[in-house]
Amino acid sequence: MFRTKMLAAIGGAFLATASMAVADIFHLEATISYRERILLPEEAVLEVELLDTSRADAPSIRMASQRFRLGGVPRRVEIAYDSDLIDDRHTYTVAAKILLGDEVLFRSTTAYMVLTRGAPDKTEIVLEAMPVQADMGDADDQSIYGETWTIYEVTGRLLVTEDLPVMMIDEEGNFGLYAGCNNFAGSLTAEDGVLTMPAAFAGTKKLCEEGKMTLEQDIIDALSVSTGYVRNDQILAFTNDAGVTVLRMQITE
Repeated sequence: MFRTKMLAAIGGAFLATASMAVADIFHLEATISYRERILLPEEAVLEVELLDTSRADAPSIRMASQRFRLGGVPRRVEIAYDSDLIDDRHTYTVAAKILLGDEVLFRSTTAYMVLTRGAPDKTEIVLEAMPVQADMGDADDQSIYGETWTIYEVTGRLLVTEDLPVMMIDEEGNFGLYAGCNNFAGSLTAEDGVLTMPAAFAGTKKLCEEGKMTLEQDIIDALSVSTGYVRNDQILAFTNDAGVTVLRMQITE
């Protein structure tokens, strides 16, 4: 009798421990599409990631990632994630891309927020076509050097001001940045879509209107996490390690 009760107690404790160890799995719904009316090869694969993008000064953290057969678009998918890992104080976004082998054909370049801070548990993502290496033509056409760029979007926010920030990049990769208050300078390298920014930026330290100083800091933060770039004619986008556009700019006329 005692042995039976002991076994029952041990069994109950084991079941309780096992139930505590089981992850609380939820699903996030995403609908993926792109604007171009083209049929992709059957081998094309859709990859969708849930990312913790809370810190602007640090790489995003991958919370969940899944790959799917693409089929047609729009393509509706569900991404499984462990809800115990979600912190209501953090910011989460969904990123997606379409791959053919190792080549990225389409990817998201906008931050699609989900789960926390009033964001929903489903999202609709429109992907942008990436330049295909074979169709890029002369490498000089894709260079970002030797141009003056006007910044018109920062982390998905369109700038509404008469004097938009300007970034000048010379032929050697040295750049200057002016956003209405202080002047900043540094040196970057940009080759084959890969961007390397300096660890720190030199700049003046004038005190200006709060709005201008906030904008300056937002741009510096965006530059600090920029690891890639995409140039389409006169439009240039800097992207972070998740492929999300953090800065958009155009050639200054």
